[in-house]
Amino acid sequence: MLGIWRAAQFGIMGLKHFTKDGYKFNSKKFDNSTLERDLKGYVCFVTGANQGIGYQASLELAKRNATLYMVCRSRARGEEAVAKIKELSGNQDVFLKVCDISSLEQIRSLASEVDGENVPCHVLVNNAGCMRHNALGKSADGYEVNFATNTLGTFALTALLMNALKRAAKSTVGSARVVMVSSGGMYTEGLEVDDLQMEKPKRFDAVVQYARDKRRQVRKLTVSAWRQAAKYMSQSCQVAVAEKFSKLFTDSGVKFVSMHPGWTGTEGVKEALPGFSKQMSGKLRSLEEGSDTIVWLALEDPCNLTPGGFYFDRKLQKKHLFWAGTSYRSSDVDRLWSRLCHMAGLQELEGQSSA
Repeated sequence: MLGIWRAAQFGIMGLKHFTKDGYKFNSKKFDNSTLERDLKGYVCFVTGANQGIGYQASLELAKRNATLYMVCRSRARGEEAVAKIKELSGNQDVFLKVCDISSLEQIRSLASEVDGENVPCHVLVNNAGCMRHNALGKSADGYEVNFATNTLGTFALTALLMNALKRAAKSTVGSARVVMVSSGGMYTEGLEVDDLQMEKPKRFDAVVQYARDKRRQVRKLTVSAWRQAAKYMSQSCQVAVAEKFSKLFTDSGVKFVSMHPGWTGTEGVKEALPGFSKQMSGKLRSLEEGSDTIVWLALEDPCNLTPGGFYFDRKLQKKHLFWAGTSYRSSDVDRLWSRLCHMAGLQELEGQSSA
């Protein structure tokens, strides 16, 4: 029954706020002065940067003169995106870093390269994600590929770039932040700590797994379309992870936040959820609208951002639906943190799980 209650709430909220019309209404209250800020001297990293809202956010940051590192899995697609952004923005300080976020080895290599070059990271946008429906899909490290990308890889990259983030916080610019790009679908799932790779159900559900990943990151318009929408958005541990990073590194000068972009018409949505994409044709947000809050979070004065906060359309949001049964205890987040540290080989952080 809780699942039906969550889906109903989520569907109503989504149709009202997550669509193109929702953005149009919410944006009437925006103060766009923040977006006029110049990012000269700032170094920004964006994962999943060659398409969708990751590409659009990269373009907007480049237009504001940031030194930009686009982290992409494909060298060919990444090089094409870098060239296009240089041309459109006029900013030549745009570079490619090739890294598959599902691969711990490639993440370690990227972080080592950044530290070796003594590069600071003023803004890290954790946008890379996937929703693959093949239950047999495994990462190079043997983990279920959705979990490996959306949860474990994002966690490991953030942890391993902490030196670069701390360097940025101590720089003359004096601020650093991490933006976790989650999904509104995390509202439909609680914090799953025990079955991280979705091995217990008899039938693998990539949409539910994606939602669980997104809940972990932050810490279903016909009836069939509502259900499909809820499944899509119930896809990704980022919110909880952002909360934990924020608590552990309070004195580091690094601000950790998470957000969701609403229902945006990306190629990824079209490929992974063709039915939902078709049902919502003409109602999905543009890339500019979907990426708006990412860019705003990268530009806003960090003093105005809530540590571990979850944002949508530039506003701080609640993390749970009314009577949805998705709340969790701090001990659950500690267990999640400990498991991720162990799986990522970051034992030096594991002892901080109860901090």
